[in-house]
Amino acid sequence: MNTDKEISKGLNFGFIDNSTQALEQYQPALVTNHNGTILDTLEEELRSAKSFRIAVAFVTLGGLLDLKSTLADISTHGIKGQLITSTYLEFNNPDVFDDLLHIPNLDVRVLEQSGFHTKAYYFNHAEYESILIGSANLTQNALKKNFEWNLRVTSTDQGDIVHDVKRELDSLWNQAIPLTPSWINNYRDNWQPRTYTLSPTTTKVSEPSGITPNDMQKPALEALKHLREKEHAKKGLVVAATGTGKTYLAAFDVQQCNPKKVLFVVHREQILRKAMTSFQEILGGANSDYGILSGGQKDLDARYLFATVNMISKDSICKQLGATRFDYIIIDEAHRVSQNLPGKKQSMYQKLMDFYKPKFMLGMTATPERTDGTNVYAYFNYHLAYEISLLDSLDNDLLTPFHYIGVTDYEKDGQIIDDKTTLRYLVSDERVDYIIAKAKYYGPRDDNVHGLIFVSRVEEGRELETKLNLRGIRTKFVSAIDTVQTRENAVSQLTDGELQYIITVDIFNEGVDIPCLNQIVMMRPTKSSIIFLQQLGRGLRKYVGKESVTILDFIGNYDENYMIPMAFDRSHTSNKEKIRKQIISPSISGVSTINFEEIARKRVLKAVSNVRLNEMKRFKNAYNNLKDKIGLRPPMLVDFYKMGNIAVPDIIRKFDSLYYMQVKFENNPIDSLNEEQSIFLKFISKEITVSKRPLEALILRDLLNNTFLTDESIISELKSKNIFFDGDSLNNAERILNLEYFMKKNQKKYGQISIINRDNHCWKFTPKFESALKSKAFTKYFIDAIDVNLLELNKKDTAYIKRFKIGEKYYRSDVIKLLNWENEQNPQNVGGYIMRPDGKFLPVFIALEKTEKFSNKLAYEDAFLDRSTMRWFSKSGRSTSSATEHKVIEHKEFGMIQLFVKKSDDDKREGNDFYYLGSAKVLTAENTTAKNTDGKITKLIEFTIRLEHEVNLSLYRALTEE
Repeated sequence: MNTDKEISKGLNFGFIDNSTQALEQYQPALVTNHNGTILDTLEEELRSAKSFRIAVAFVTLGGLLDLKSTLADISTHGIKGQLITSTYLEFNNPDVFDDLLHIPNLDVRVLEQSGFHTKAYYFNHAEYESILIGSANLTQNALKKNFEWNLRVTSTDQGDIVHDVKRELDSLWNQAIPLTPSWINNYRDNWQPRTYTLSPTTTKVSEPSGITPNDMQKPALEALKHLREKEHAKKGLVVAATGTGKTYLAAFDVQQCNPKKVLFVVHREQILRKAMTSFQEILGGANSDYGILSGGQKDLDARYLFATVNMISKDSICKQLGATRFDYIIIDEAHRVSQNLPGKKQSMYQKLMDFYKPKFMLGMTATPERTDGTNVYAYFNYHLAYEISLLDSLDNDLLTPFHYIGVTDYEKDGQIIDDKTTLRYLVSDERVDYIIAKAKYYGPRDDNVHGLIFVSRVEEGRELETKLNLRGIRTKFVSAIDTVQTRENAVSQLTDGELQYIITVDIFNEGVDIPCLNQIVMMRPTKSSIIFLQQLGRGLRKYVGKESVTILDFIGNYDENYMIPMAFDRSHTSNKEKIRKQIISPSISGVSTINFEEIARKRVLKAVSNVRLNEMKRFKNAYNNLKDKIGLRPPMLVDFYKMGNIAVPDIIRKFDSLYYMQVKFENNPIDSLNEEQSIFLKFISKEITVSKRPLEALILRDLLNNTFLTDESIISELKSKNIFFDGDSLNNAERILNLEYFMKKNQKKYGQISIINRDNHCWKFTPKFESALKSKAFTKYFIDAIDVNLLELNKKDTAYIKRFKIGEKYYRSDVIKLLNWENEQNPQNVGGYIMRPDGKFLPVFIALEKTEKFSNKLAYEDAFLDRSTMRWFSKSGRSTSSATEHKVIEHKEFGMIQLFVKKSDDDKREGNDFYYLGSAKVLTAENTTAKNTDGKITKLIEFTIRLEHEVNLSLYRALTEE
């Protein structure tokens, strides 16, 4: 490839004529945090650069951390770079300069010059050079969140603009001072810390009106009000991550229902006064309204009583207060309700809940899912009032951002840490030194670290404590055998800086509040997504001066490594290609980041390849876990969508309908369906429930409430709900619902019984389906199967504003249906592409990696040329004069070709659905020949196609990275 010519085309595209056919990597581009992030672009540039130079005024620890795993990876390939930064406005913290010294492949100099406000990034890619100049400093907000504009341009080494930039960078480099420990010490002595503003969740004001509900508390308050007033519930449970304001929530709810007497119960005396202060901030009132019940204080007459569970559950106190003393009781850390005392049949919490009879009892917890078999939901009559996950809390800026780094665990002489590794190797001197080096590289370090280390075994923790202390790292190991006082002393020492690390096995998974934590080290395999998120969440409470939390997860050859990316996935999908995308190019909202070092990434990818995610055990566990959450009734699809940990489409693919899942797993009798009803439900589940459009579901849902529908009323509703449709949509929906759309074998599978009749633009249920709806059991399943499809529409009113969603995955059958084909198509006939009979659409299905089982027996080298251009080969035996292909070539506009791509044609490994990349058009088409796997020469066409929208960088990496 002639790089000079390609760059010339790119410049022509960017500055003269955007119809010029130019490769995306050579085009000038505006880089922002809207389509992808600036961080994505910098990582991509670094991974392909031979050297680099950066000049930025401002750098933060979080901004550096965003790039550290990438810098570590390219360092192993000998790639080095330079950084010029400044003392301008004394923005840069001395700790940042210290951090820069710990990046071995980065040479750093400091410009002590007022007014230095440069933001320039230069990358040498050998064949070409690129620069990024604009507004983005090296801060975590600038790289992922802020409104930043940066212009990226490319050039040869002879280009004048890049030449000028390099000359200016050389000048800055020569003026700047080399960064040294002595310079940092001098800067630290004269540096004045910036003033921090407390976050809304930690702000304290004296007047009650000064605090208002946050984004978690508002819907939770509405839900609690509904629970009491509409469902007449006596108990309710709120599940929310630590640090999201559960105590304030309880105070706000007390404020809205105005009870006469309130009891707030905690398990430790140290929490009492803090909780009482929070209530005073919200409710105000005289100090005499508030009281403490503990070992040393008994304010039993207070309107708002804050008590330890051991005191409030004492027989003498119960007798003195009486069962109906309190109108409203709040139980903090409600997951502790089943923790019995040694030799006791009841826990103190159970005794409390059995004795007192308030009008309403609220439980609050961050960790309802228990590994000890406890069903916390049952203690609150399965009334889950509100739940906000850790990831949702981050989205709402309720927690401190985190930077998760999947770190490559220690390896020696080919031996890698795995599930069977002996203790001797886990705490060998070499591994301990390796872990220290990684912790120092990613930081924080030395006296700035307030860390928590999770290990697998007690013996490992004790030995690690000894070895870290011998190396001058102040560390304390605590476990379940230590007293509560010992653990609390360790937390106090960590907070005060007397300790740098606490080591534990699992006692700090939940129920402990250490706001100062800024580093968490996981030196144990991930066996449970729940525990993984619990441990990660320990450090996310907001704290003055804490910019972010570093999570270091040392990844060996563990069998359950696949659980790591699944823990960050809200969809609970079993689609391996989607899971791989979260490993190769992780995405998370806000300024938090997820990164895997190169070898660690390969280990997790290997675990994903090896695991079987469609095993019956996974579905059974998901079913039982959800049933624990909602109560004695069998879970429905809507329950799985809202609260389950397995995706609805996975259920339908495995069981055909929810009914058969319940038949498989339910121990109690369920309402049975006859054969015809079960076939109806199978059709609805497989064709409507998991449909990528809500059209059919809306028609069926409306017909439940109306004797008939008209075309006009359906179209009116589609318009009002921003749902895409065209002139063929209603006819296609009709043929689906009366089964005429389907091939004969599928009509037979679905009982050859139509659901609807459409006559003279009027829609009605068929008599046979009306008869089925007379069954309450069938109607229950039917409504559930329809409603779950419509939940996405209710969640976001623009969810279906277009026919397809770019970046969404579709099966061939989905695409044919959404393009309103008159009849279902055999997937084998579709193959790589098929023209709709009227010539309007040509969906193209491309698998980038071909296996030996490729159906056309031809190793087509379909590939991305860049993020907006692809090389694509026709079916074998075709030429530019072939009827279909000629039409495609002659069609010069976007719209006909609808492009769908997946990484591999190995359906067992990747699934057989494709990412939608948008429309495309043909740039060039040339006849060529190739040998197939039988050695025969066959003719075909080599197309170059241009995408209407360039591929999101995250998805592009997932599809193209090997």
